[in-house]
Amino acid sequence: MKKIAFLLALLMVATCCMLASCGEEETSSAPEASSQAPATSSEAPAASSEAEPESSEPEAESSEEPAEPEYEKNPDAIPTEGANVAAGKEYTISEQFRANPETYGYDENCPVSYPDDNFELTDGVIPTNDDRYSAACWMALNQGTPAQTERGYGYVQFDLGQSYEISEVTIVSLRDGASGINAPHTVEVLVSEDGENWYSASVLTTAVDELEDNVTHTLVSEMDVTGRYVEIRVISYGWCFMGEIEIK
Repeated sequence: MKKIAFLLALLMVATCCMLASCGEEETSSAPEASSQAPATSSEAPAASSEAEPESSEPEAESSEEPAEPEYEKNPDAIPTEGANVAAGKEYTISEQFRANPETYGYDENCPVSYPDDNFELTDGVIPTNDDRYSAACWMALNQGTPAQTERGYGYVQFDLGQSYEISEVTIVSLRDGASGINAPHTVEVLVSEDGENWYSASVLTTAVDELEDNVTHTLVSEMDVTGRYVEIRVISYGWCFMGEIEIK
């Protein structure tokens, strides 16, 4: 009996040792499981960053203006062969000055000073040095006209009826310094095939103060263009008297 009791005691001790050993293994393995948890959570931000859509801002619109079409000659234009193709043709002009007889300033309620019937510059009557500014052969533009002051120039515009090869534009003008009359300081000639798209063909600048006074002057602008419509823009100091315009 003593042997049986001794064996049972040994069996119970061995069982307790085994149970204690299993508890230690479970306890020691628990930190390993918990230490792996942060690794899983640390990978989460990477996954979320990939899921975020990329922000895109709209591209700024270009501020550059579209380039104007290049000038091209009309291959069907008619040669002038030296003839004045403006002769006898009607034209349009910028608004003319209306001088108040008392103040000499602009007054829209007064009649036009030195009026033009829209044929004065193409009637073939070319002024001479004997034709003073009061002669009927002159028409006049004035930089003091409100619209011309705002625009910066006066103009004479022709519709030649068809496209021509143009090599020069001639303006007969007057300088009378004592009367405040000057030849154009700047003459710009523009041409067009349709009356809407204009191209600068020539710019002529004159040293007005160096021109002989009290005489008629002929200003010639040379070019090599084609066009049905011709606009002549003049910039002057004070009164600008013109007696004839030729387009060849």
